[in-house]
Amino acid sequence: MSNDGVIDEDRYCTHIRSEWSRALDRDTFIFWSSAPSNLLIGLNQRLTHATISGLHRWMRIVAPSMPDAELRPAAVRKFDVLRYTVVPRADALTALDTSPLSSGVGDYERDLFGYAEPVALGPEASFEQCLQLSKKHPDSVTRLDLYTFPPSVEQSVRLRDNVCFITGATPDAELDLSWICPPTWAYLLDPWRSPVTCDYEPFLTASNACMMRSDLLSLFHANAFGIDVDDDFRVVVFRDTGSVTLPSHVPKSQNSASAGPGDRFLREHFRWCLLVNILGGDITEDYDSNRVVRVMEGLGMCRGDIPLAPVDDERWDSLIGKELWEVLILDAFRDAINAIEDDSGWDSTITPS
Repeated sequence: MSNDGVIDEDRYCTHIRSEWSRALDRDTFIFWSSAPSNLLIGLNQRLTHATISGLHRWMRIVAPSMPDAELRPAAVRKFDVLRYTVVPRADALTALDTSPLSSGVGDYERDLFGYAEPVALGPEASFEQCLQLSKKHPDSVTRLDLYTFPPSVEQSVRLRDNVCFITGATPDAELDLSWICPPTWAYLLDPWRSPVTCDYEPFLTASNACMMRSDLLSLFHANAFGIDVDDDFRVVVFRDTGSVTLPSHVPKSQNSASAGPGDRFLREHFRWCLLVNILGGDITEDYDSNRVVRVMEGLGMCRGDIPLAPVDDERWDSLIGKELWEVLILDAFRDAINAIEDDSGWDSTITPS
C-alpha cells in the first residue's frame, strides 16, 4: 500500500483488507455480528487449513472468558465509509464439524449472543519481534540473559533428543537447541505478571526446549507456525515459510512422553501463535474516523464555505477519496430521485401490485 492509500484491486475480498490482513494474505474472515461489523479473526486458509471445530476451539484459546457462539457464512455489505456489516447467508455451522472452512473467499459472522459491544482483541508481537525490540531499546528489567541455556538443561535435552522434534530429521541435518517459549517472555504469557514479578524458574526446564533443524528456528520464534497438540500434534502454518517445507504433523516418535518437549509449553507457544497471527486487522486500524474526516475536510465535503475539490484532484484517487466519491454519487442520485418524486408525485417506495 502506498502512502496515499492507493491500492491494487483486491484479489479475494468483497471488502477492503487492512494492511495487516494484506501482509498475511488473508482470505477468510470472521466478523462480529454487529453494525458496523468489526473484524475479529482473519486467516490465510491456503496455509492454515482451519476446520470449523478447530476454529471454535482456537477462539476459546484466545478468549477463554468469551461464551461460545454460532458461526455462520455471511455476506459483507457496505455500511459506511470503510465500514462494513455482515448479513447471514446460511445456517449456523455445526461446532463439532471437522470439515475445513471454505478456502478462497470466506466471510463469516460470529453471533454475540446479546453482547452490546464486542470484546477488544488485537494481535500480539511474536517472540522474535519482542527480542529485536528489546535489543534495540534495552532496559534494566527485561531478562535477555535467560535466552542462554543453563548447562543442566542443555545436557538433558541433548541426551533426550537426537533428531529434530518438528521433522524427525536425523543428526546428519544441522540441528540447534531451541526454547519452545523463551523464558525471557514468560511474563507475557501471564497477564497478571510483569518482568519484575514473574517467576521464570518453571520455564528454565528441559520440557521447554528441544532440538530443531536450524532453518526452522527463526520461523518458529517468529510464530510463523506452531504445534496444535490437541489436533494430533498438527503443524499449523500461519505465514509463508518460503522454501522451507514442514510436515503435516510432528512424527509420532517425537510426541511421546519420553521424547521432545512438554505439551504445556507447546500449547503456550501455539496460543501465542494464534494471538500473533489470527487476531485484528480490521480496516479501521489503518483508517480511523479522524483520518477519514480530515480527508473529507481537505476535499471540501464538510463546510459549505469551502468549494468541493475538482474532479482531477489526485486525492480523489486515494483509497478514502474513492470511498468518498462513491458517497457523493449516491447522494446525488438520491437527490435526483427525490426531485423527480416531488415533481411527479410518484413514490419510489411503492411496489406495483
